[in-house]
Amino acid sequence: MKIQICSDLHLEFPQNREWLQANPLIPKAETLIIAGDTYYLDRDFSKLDFINKVSNDFKHVYLIPGNHEYYGGYDVSTALLSKQIDIKNNVHLINNKSVQIEDVNLIFSTLWSKIENNANEIKIGMNDFRLIKFKEEQFTINHYNTIHDKAFNFLSKEIKKDGKKVVITHHLPSEECNVNEFKGSLLNEAFCVDKTDFILNSDIDYWIYGHSHRNITDFKIGNTKMVTNQLGYIGLNEHQLFNYEKVIEIS
Repeated sequence: MKIQICSDLHLEFPQNREWLQANPLIPKAETLIIAGDTYYLDRDFSKLDFINKVSNDFKHVYLIPGNHEYYGGYDVSTALLSKQIDIKNNVHLINNKSVQIEDVNLIFSTLWSKIENNANEIKIGMNDFRLIKFKEEQFTINHYNTIHDKAFNFLSKEIKKDGKKVVITHHLPSEECNVNEFKGSLLNEAFCVDKTDFILNSDIDYWIYGHSHRNITDFKIGNTKMVTNQLGYIGLNEHQLFNYEKVIEIS
């Protein structure tokens, strides 16, 4: 089975929307997976030209929320739930939930990372803690870590199931997914949670991730192929290595 992948399209920004209208994805599979940071959850995804196009171009489209989905005011406490929002008949926003297509189990979760060090620096340096609300409260490090724990518990159970498995998260699941320029950053724990041993001890076929706005060559952790395809901010020229037709194949 072939799956087309991308992430970090950031359609909340007009420049990104205009870029993808002029430079659309090139359909190469029946299923498209978008690994987070597509649009604000408090806005109507179905009115986006991009969503209408991919709905026509693909049989199945699945999006997970990233962190930016909650910047518009949508309550991040919903990230504790298993959730599916049907944007169109074939376009679904999904979190902490699995879907089986053919003989492949697709396991969807934002994941979030785990903040154990540099909490003050991260709270000051990350917009998450200014722009996201947890119920009626300001988003805190404790809220963040609670959501991560819930997501990781979900993933831990799902990967024990038999069959072929593809995990889709927004946050980076291993330090090996990071680029050198970010390693050692005080903000690193807001982007990456090191689950390398967890991946090594699993039988996951593919792990799709996003969030860093940096594309690196596909690589393996044990038997799991780690893949990403992030657009990033057009205004910051982060899209140079984006692949408009990137596909993985599970055989």
